[in-house]
Amino acid sequence: MSTEQPDDQERGYSLEHLARPDLPALPGIVDTPDRGEDVLDLMTADLLAQALDCTHRFGGFHMAFSGSEGLDGLCRRLMFDPDLRRFPWDRTHLWISDDRCVPRNDPLSCYGRLRESLIIPAGIPMSQVHTIPSTDESADEIMHSRLDSELSDRLRGAGRLDCVILDVDEHGRIAGLFSGEDALMEKSRHVRFTRNSHLGEDEFWVSMTLPIINDARMIQVLVQGVAAGEALDGQAKAPKPALEFPAAGLKESDRILKWYFDQEAASVNA
Repeated sequence: MSTEQPDDQERGYSLEHLARPDLPALPGIVDTPDRGEDVLDLMTADLLAQALDCTHRFGGFHMAFSGSEGLDGLCRRLMFDPDLRRFPWDRTHLWISDDRCVPRNDPLSCYGRLRESLIIPAGIPMSQVHTIPSTDESADEIMHSRLDSELSDRLRGAGRLDCVILDVDEHGRIAGLFSGEDALMEKSRHVRFTRNSHLGEDEFWVSMTLPIINDARMIQVLVQGVAAGEALDGQAKAPKPALEFPAAGLKESDRILKWYFDQEAASVNA
């Protein structure tokens, strides 16, 4: 008889808790590559293990992928790294966690970019790609219902995403959640309309919210560059609320939350 505890079963792929005094003391696990390694090596190794584990136990893998341009390098690595040929793309459900409110053929469309860099090259069946109808005025309600329906209909592992992949910028943005947005205070709805006012002109988005992100079995956050590293270091030393720094809303609870610092971001504390 298995002695595995229920929380461990729900969590999926397990990780050792790493203590790195040279990295910010953030909730969850904080890691950075050693000399000669690459941060994407760490991230893809954990992602592959989680995908294989969840596919074995639940029959499929439900992954939410941010539409951020900061994850383009990760998409390329997933396609070209020979160590990732075992990734179970045919049994993966890809949820796009956030997108701009533009048509799919617009150059700014996150779906359009992910379609070319990940969806088509990986051969994910289109029936398993869950896009946001981002120009529909009811997109938030449509996606909330779709997430509820698809995740609850899983024979095993029901009710949760298996992994959410994010990056963070110097403002603490994650997915399509920007500072000052009341969507950061959401307690129950899975998806909300949001607005990015940091770019000089407003951009309107649709994004998954913190409740469904934090409920995922694993959350991976890529931290790239000095500016993002300084922002996370400052957050660790003088915490701001999620309304001011959205990444502060990420919680470990009994799930896996892991921050992956590239060497530039980690150099802030070196």
